[in-house]
Amino acid sequence: MDRDPREVMEYDVLVVGAGPSGLSAAIRLKQLANEAGQELSVCVVE
Repeated sequence: MDRDPREVMEYDVLVVGAGPSGLSAAIRLKQLANEAGQELSVCVVE
């Protein structure tokens, strides 16, 4: 019996904790990347 492969999603940054400091860190990282003309993928998990 063949199983379907699991879906994989890759991120540049993983922030563990969706509290105020985690969300703030994720937002600031995205802002800094944008200012530098870079694209950054960020995942926030609780």
